[in-house]
Order: sequence, then structure tokens, then C-alpha cells
Amino acid sequence: MSFLTFLNEESERLLSPLIAQHLFGRHANAKAELRRPLRKPGDGEEYVQEGHHWLRRGNDPVEEQPHYIVTPFIRRNLDNLLRAASTRRYPVLIQGPTSSGKTSMIEYLARRSGNKFVRINNHEHTDLQEYLGTYVSDSDGQLHYQEGILVKALREGHWVVLDELNLAPTDVLEALNRLLDDNRELLISETQEVIRPHENFILFATQNPAGVYGGRKPLSRAFRNRFLELHFDDIPVNELAEILYRRTKIPESWSKKIVNVYR
Repeated sequence: MSFLTFLNEESERLLSPLIAQHLFGRHANAKAELRRPLRKPGDGEEYVQEGHHWLRRGNDPVEEQPHYIVTPFIRRNLDNLLRAASTRRYPVLIQGPTSSGKTSMIEYLARRSGNKFVRINNHEHTDLQEYLGTYVSDSDGQLHYQEGILVKALREGHWVVLDELNLAPTDVLEALNRLLDDNRELLISETQEVIRPHENFILFATQNPAGVYGGRKPLSRAFRNRFLELHFDDIPVNELAEILYRRTKIPESWSKKIVNVYR
């Protein structure tokens, strides 16, 4: 252990009780107070409690998700995701291996809070028109502009996940630059319309680590700096077995054997 690491650990060990004492005084329940959920915000908006956090409600009905199994590992990742998305202003990029729960966590939180979940899968042939839209002809032969998935989400305040972002072509990434900037606006070049996002709109992106998975290119540091970035690891083996057991009711001993074969 380096001397700097030792100092950091000692500082955290010594300061944590002092912070708790300053906030809650000298009583025996200080640790319990630290774990108590935050009070519901009082700005007149409607909120849904998730763990120790409050999520602002969207315009859709709240959907309970009894099938979604929250293990300790998943709870930690959910809490980090909730903190990152709490402002609803900054885009969030989640990097992690396949099947680490990146997209499913976002969908879970969206449905739990009454927000519509929209997913855009990226690959090397992704067309920018899928994001922004294109001109199409109607039954009378008249051309009109049909908005893409991202444009609709911006107008209506959906939660959008750009899956496998580091597989997207360069022109798609360049078109997103203006939306990821502080001014948060999207230009539709065909109509020259500038669209600003609905207050409920949140942009998420996911990716597998570049170099580990085939075809993934590393995103530039300047592009990644526009996101709040989270890193997820593989779900622990013992929790995978628990999830399998609770979802399928396969005997626990069999679940462990299935996970071992999967490994």
C-alpha cells in the first residue's frame, strides 16, 4: 500500500464519524440516520421513491417492476445511476461488459417513475435518419417530414438510451455534439429547425469497453467529457445464481451449477 493510499483511507476513517456527529449530534442512532431515506422534495412536483432516492414522475403511469430483482450489487449501481440522472440535465454514459445490466437498469427506473423508455440500437450501418427523420410521401403523394426517434423523444420528454454508442458512425456522433453541449439543442438540417428538449428528457448512452469487444472504437476524450460517466462491472456469480433462482424458481443448487457452466 502506498503512503498516499494510506493517508486517504485514514482520512476517510477519521472524518466519517466527525461528519456524522456534525450532522446528527452525539447520539447512538447516527448511522441509522445516515441510511434513512431523503425527505421528499417539496417543490410541488410529484415524486416516486426508489431506494433512498426520489425520482421525479413523468407523464406516463408508474409501472411496478416485480420481475426486476434488485441484489446488493445492482442496488449500488442503481444508486449511482440515480445520482447521475437526478439533475435531468446532463447526459449519462454507462460503460460495462455485456449482461451487466446497463440498459435494463435505465428501463427499470424509467418505468418506475412514469417516464417513457426509448432505445436506439447503434451499429456500423446506423443511419442518421433513424435519429432525426426524413421526408416521406403520404397516400396522396405529398411529401412531409417524418420525425425520427430522437426528435420525438426530445419533444415529448422521453428517456432515451443510445445503445452501443461506440459502434455508431462518425456522422451520428457529430450530429449529437450540439445536443450534448451546454445549450442542449438539436438542429434538423433538412428543415433547419432547432429543437430544445422537454424538461423530462434525459439522454443515456451505453457501451462495451473498446478493444475488449470486436468492432468497438474508442470515443474521443472530448466527446466523452460531455457525459457523466459510470463504469459497471460484471454481476457477481453468487448474485447471478440468486437472480436465476428468484426469476425461474429453479432449485438453488441447480442455479449455482447453471451459472458455473455459463462461466
